[in-house]
Amino acid sequence: MLPPAITAATFSVGLTLVVVLALHMMAAAELEPLSATDAAMLRYAETGHFPLQAAAEADGRRALATGAALQTFGALFIALMSGAYGARRGFSSARARGWSNAFWMASVTAICLSLSIFHGLTPQKLDYLIGSDGLSAHAAPVVILLKRGLFAAGLAAFCCVLAHDMGYRLREACVDFGLMAADEERGRREKLEPSESAGRSRRIAEDGERSQEEGGFGHRQAPPPRSAPTSEEAHARAVLGVGADATRREIERAYRAQMKRAHPDHGGSAAHAAALNAARDLLLGR
Repeated sequence: MLPPAITAATFSVGLTLVVVLALHMMAAAELEPLSATDAAMLRYAETGHFPLQAAAEADGRRALATGAALQTFGALFIALMSGAYGARRGFSSARARGWSNAFWMASVTAICLSLSIFHGLTPQKLDYLIGSDGLSAHAAPVVILLKRGLFAAGLAAFCCVLAHDMGYRLREACVDFGLMAADEERGRREKLEPSESAGRSRRIAEDGERSQEEGGFGHRQAPPPRSAPTSEEAHARAVLGVGADATRREIERAYRAQMKRAHPDHGGSAAHAAALNAARDLLLGR
């Protein structure tokens, strides 16, 4: 998910540069320091206004106010779209990243701490904290725009990766609670990895041809192919609803999903539960 996250961040930075260049080409005076002091910018934020846009309107700079509004809502749109894309990719993904758990724990901890420490923080106050350092007497629009652009880039990348983790964990929960069948999960993985499946099939076919060519006198015969599944194994897979290439993890998930509906305490029958137990034990070699 790093390439999509970097792409979303690049779009946010590009939007900021376009706004700055457009203001510079239209009227360089729009980028001159504003008359609003740091205290005035804070007052704008506390009254529910975005500081840069409100200060530009107070100075009569319509182009700067329009550019600030375009940057604000454009950055929010990019963050939402990157989050939606990441969530879709995460929900359809069959493999978790190696650093997914560490990122998830760090993100949830950071969000909870931010909500508890910065109680009452609004987007307008956050905009003030990003754009103003409190050291200068007047606000410089170029500096504020660049700071806002860098923060928007980080936000877009963070939303993309975090939404990917949320989508992946939502799919895992749906499979565990029986809301999504194991065959649907396997179908998504095969749809996402067609090249890998095709390469594996091609390697198997090449191995088979090579073994036939080496089957003459004095050559070692290749081991016989795996025998077809027995009728009992096929029946067990049909009971659990898994395919012939299902892994142990998929069999366990299918068993848990089916058992939640077939358990006598949940409206099922003892016979169905016993059949599921027998099918799982047969496939897993218990």
